[in-house]
Amino acid sequence: MKIKTIILVLFIVNFSFAQSNEAEMAEQIYKKLFKRQRAEQLEAIKSFRKISSYEKQYSMIMLMAEKVFTVIQDSRATIEASPYIPGVSDFPLDDRIKDALSNILENTALFSDIILRFPDISVSVLRTNNNWDVLLQWSIAFCNQVRYLLDNSTIKALSLASQELNHIERNANYFNPYRKQGPQLDPEVNPSKAKKKKKEIKKGPRLSSHSEL
Repeated sequence: MKIKTIILVLFIVNFSFAQSNEAEMAEQIYKKLFKRQRAEQLEAIKSFRKISSYEKQYSMIMLMAEKVFTVIQDSRATIEASPYIPGVSDFPLDDRIKDALSNILENTALFSDIILRFPDISVSVLRTNNNWDVLLQWSIAFCNQVRYLLDNSTIKALSLASQELNHIERNANYFNPYRKQGPQLDPEVNPSKAKKKKKEIKKGPRLSSHSEL
């Protein structure tokens, strides 16, 4: 009887160890895929910025928001119905849970970049549906719980997006060069003042340090 018990214990230990190794390998693979996906997203945003029509930009961001938040909401339901606990559980091996995790991370990162590059339009879009703003706060918090899966530039983008939307307190030297209200975006009005302002915010958390677009 004791021999059978020992064998069973050894089997369980070996099985757990094998699963842990598999989860670790899957995690490393996902990190590489995530970085590749982020590079593709940023390239797409570069092209998106070439659209000069405000109306077209607004329409596209609205459509994107509808898609992004639908995906995040569905994926949230999947995660919360699963045994996966962000920041505690090993990387999921179940494809359904893994896809839900990936959808939350990638869509949250994408919309955070949109918020930073198109702040005025993004704020306007979020105001059309209060649930989107609440869901975005949840998804950013979720991403921070599994930040070990993210690259540093994405972690920074999430923080800057939260500051941009005033979800968290802004750093004293926070500055978004893409916001239209900033005098830096219209230096032709008064070149000398614009230049002076630029020097004053030189050591602030510039978005360009996140990713040059």
